[in-house]
Parts: sequence; C-alpha cells; structure tokens
Amino acid sequence: MTDRRLAAILAADAVGFSARVGSDEAGALLALKASMEALELVVGLHGGRVVKRLGDGLLVEFGSVVNAVSAAAAMQTRLAERTRDLPQEACFDFRIGVHVGDVVADGDDILGDGVNVASRLEAEAVPGSVVVSGRVHEDVSDKLDLAFVDLGERSLKGIARPVRLFALAGEATPDPSPEAPALPDKPSVAVLPFENMSSDAEQDYFADGLTEDIITTLAAVPWIFVIARNSSFAYKGAAVDVRKIGRELGVRYVLEGSVRKSGQRLRITGQLVDAETGAHLWAEKLDGALDDVFDLQDRVAEAVVCAIAPEIEAAEQSRSQRKRPGNLSGYDHVLRGMASLNRAQVAEAVAHLDRAIEVSPDYAKALAMRAWCCTLKISWANEGNYAANHSAGVDFAQRALAAAPLDPEVGAYSGYTLGFFGVDLEQAIRSIRDATQRCPSFVWAWASAGMLESWQHDPERALLDCDRALRLSPRDPLAFRTHLARCAAHIVAGRPGDAVEAARRSLAGNPNLMPTHAYLVASLVALGDRAGAAEAAKALLARFPEFNLRRYRAFIGGSRNFRRLHDDMESQLRAAGLPD
Repeated sequence: MTDRRLAAILAADAVGFSARVGSDEAGALLALKASMEALELVVGLHGGRVVKRLGDGLLVEFGSVVNAVSAAAAMQTRLAERTRDLPQEACFDFRIGVHVGDVVADGDDILGDGVNVASRLEAEAVPGSVVVSGRVHEDVSDKLDLAFVDLGERSLKGIARPVRLFALAGEATPDPSPEAPALPDKPSVAVLPFENMSSDAEQDYFADGLTEDIITTLAAVPWIFVIARNSSFAYKGAAVDVRKIGRELGVRYVLEGSVRKSGQRLRITGQLVDAETGAHLWAEKLDGALDDVFDLQDRVAEAVVCAIAPEIEAAEQSRSQRKRPGNLSGYDHVLRGMASLNRAQVAEAVAHLDRAIEVSPDYAKALAMRAWCCTLKISWANEGNYAANHSAGVDFAQRALAAAPLDPEVGAYSGYTLGFFGVDLEQAIRSIRDATQRCPSFVWAWASAGMLESWQHDPERALLDCDRALRLSPRDPLAFRTHLARCAAHIVAGRPGDAVEAARRSLAGNPNLMPTHAYLVASLVALGDRAGAAEAAKALLARFPEFNLRRYRAFIGGSRNFRRLHDDMESQLRAAGLPD
C-alpha cells in the first residue's frame, strides 16, 4: 500500500557553494559540513526529520507546519550566529522554502508535490531568507509571532498552477555575542573537535566521539577546568585563531587534532596550544590498532595533563573506574548514538544504543544513556506512554549501575533517570553529586543536578549548579535544558519574573518542550500578566493543539517529584484559559 500523507516540507540550500569549491574545495566542504550539522540540530529540536542531504542542501519533513516555519526562522538565526562568531570562510548563507502538501514515502525518502513546491520556493528566496507558500502562511499567521511580506502569485518551474508566496520579514538577528568569561582559578582547556582525516566522510561520528571521550577523560581530573563539548564544537569546521577561542571560552589552553581510521588501524594526532601566546606545548602522532582506541585516548589525555602540570600524576584520571566494552562494535554504536543525540534525534539514538546493548549486554555507558533516552522520549519527543518509558528507564538505569557502580558518567545518567521517574530522588541527587565531585567539568551532570535540586525544593543550590553548567559551556546550543532548570528553581523560590526570563531563554533554544511553555504560562499568571499569559497559552496550543490539563497530568505521570513542582501550577494554567 502506498504511504501517502500530508506533511510540512522544508528545503534549504547553501548559497555559492559551487563557486567556493572551485577556489577552496577542502575549506568549502568543512564549512558546509559544520553548517549542516548546526542546522540539523535545529531540525531535531523542532521535531523534524532530515530526509536527506542534497549535496549542498537539506530536505526535511515535519509533522507540524508550525514547527516547520519556526525551525526555518531558527535556522536563519543560527546561521547568523555563526556569521557573527566565525570567519567568513567558515560560514554559508542559505535559502529556505517551506510548503505543506501531499508526499509519498519511498522507504526513508519522500516524493511528490509537497517536495517539488518546497524546492521551488527555496529557489525563490534571497540568501539568508525564508519563503513560504500561501497555504503555509494561512496555517501559521495567527500562531507564530512572526511577520511576513506578501510577494504575490508566481509561476514556479514545473508547477502547474501559480503559487502565492510570502517571505519572512526582517533579517535574522542573533543575540549579542556573549561576554567573554574570566579565566577560572585552575588550569583550563577547551578540546576542539578532532578533524576526520579518513577518506570516508561518514567517519565524522567516530572523530567526534573520540573527541568527546577525551573531553570526558580530562573532565575527570579535579584540578583542570574543561569546557563542555557543545561549546567547543561551535568552532567545528572553522580555522579560528586559538587566541580568539581562548578569549571567547575563557580558557588558557586549547587542544586540537585529527584522527585517521583505515580498516583496523588508527592514527591520532594532537597538539596543545597556549591560548594566550599561541605557543605549542605538546604535539605528537599516536598510532595503533582500532582495538587500542581507549588506550590511545588516555595517552592523549595524559599528555595534556603532563603538559599542563608535570608535577601531577596522570593517575588522577582514575582510569580504572571507566569500564570499557569488550565489543568494539558496541562502542561504535554508542558513538553513533551520541552523534544522534547531538542532533536531538532521540529515536535514531535509541536504535543505535539498543544495538550496542544487543552486542555488548553489560556495556554500562550504553545502558545508562539508553536510560536517559527514556526521559527524552517523554520530555523532548513528547511521547505519551509514560508507564512504558518509566519501566524501561528504571530497568536500564539499574542494569547500568550494577555493571559499573563506580563510573561517574553511568552514575549521572542513571541517577538522573531514577530521579526523573520518582524512584528515589535523594539517591538520584547523591549519584549526580558524586559525578560532579569526581568529574568537576561534567557539564551535563551539573545541569541535571540543577534540575533535581529544583524538584527537591532547594532552588538556591539548583541555581548555583546551573551557573556552573553555563560557565562550563558558555556557547552551548543545548543550554535550553539548563535554563529550564533555572526556571523551575525560580518557580519554587517564588520569583515568577525570573522564571519568565529563564523560560523564554529556554524556549529560544528549544521551542518544542511542552513543560517550558507550561512554566512560562504559569509564571506569567503568577506575575499578574494576564495578557502575556493568554499569548503564551496561545503559543503552547499552537505547538501542542491537543494539550489539556488531563494530558498534562498524564505527562507528569507517577513521579511524586514532578508533582511537587506542578500541583500548584494547575490553577494558574486554568486561569490562562487552558482547557481541563
């Protein structure tokens, strides 16, 4: 049977890519790849699916036209941020078109009128702009706080009837560049994404995963301040002066390198640079078999430790507490799962993590990350089956803790999951605290501690945890999670004005989290801003048209921890006009 459905289709295309390839092929490819990854994260956070990359473009499918247009606007803002922060040669302008229409599935691909019109709309856009069809404009004009310019009807190549076009009004305006943070009072380092030198571009996930593992290893050193992955990866694909990176991230040292994977052989190169002077403190090539990948990672991390402070024993990394999988194909799937999560593609990550567990059943990190995914299926992917995710999440978390009780990553992911599902909040906080004490630069654990502490009704400590997370990752596209924790803490502390500000900052990073919308509505009611609350409630219903208080209670599920925060909010949500 033909799978025909109505979908919102977004087509995006890089401007001037062919000309750039002619003058600097390698640089153009790196810049395009980094731009695409930035856009794919925006897609994931808006609930979209990248159907395929089309050379220098993207074809994306959304189930909601509101999410599609919101994503298009956010994509242009993200590109404007890159232009603000990175050299011109590391950036591309994009044209974007959005249409809603019939599509026909062909495996993972989609075909049909909806795709054709979206592609033609993209071609009508000027660089840096978004053009939508009249049908899309009609669907979103009263649901999104965006202005459009009527371009009139136009005949599009290959389309039988003229289509009315609307352009998103105004240029994308990113927030001002963050203020440069002060250097911490301990040695500080940022690890830039290692370049994939393999002939296969699909091996990017391996180079990124190896970089993340080196960051994790360094984060376990208590006397080193390590910038989180999401901030250091903002410079991926860009030839940026390390002194500029040091100023913007507030670090003294920068580690950069490359990885070449050929069959079962690996070569890792690395160099540590003083970000104040540009001097090279250490540089080396490390060769080994694929089976040696963990030892090679440790050798890179140890070299950094020794270069920064030779008098400190590298044994402080507590390598023995990191339990490695016996099956490298399981490790490969975990790397792919991490890459999926970094694009906010939860279902894709779950598939890879399930495969990792299948081939390596006691792989603790895979089990722990799979446990966390059960919380994401509820909070990010908006799945309604709380009971099934509760059962699976608790099971994965307990299996992970049994497999590696001393691993701080395992303790953090598993502990947060148990706290999220209300199994034992106090034990969950202890697990997270243990991870932050043993890995002081583990930004995910600090943000999670903030969330759990807000549920525990310790808002001031929660805010301190969130401040630490934001300092560790000052340019993090996933900081919406930390701002959501800040919002919850301010609600508990009775500061609705601060809660409104935090909720809006969270929604700017991810407008597709239903709880954040609900927090904003309730906080505006508590602040006495009934008109603002009504607008926020309208925005919530535009993204979640089936929302009501009964569904909200089902979303909260059986977790007494959630109920501590949310029970008092129901009357506020009702006062804003949200249905029972």
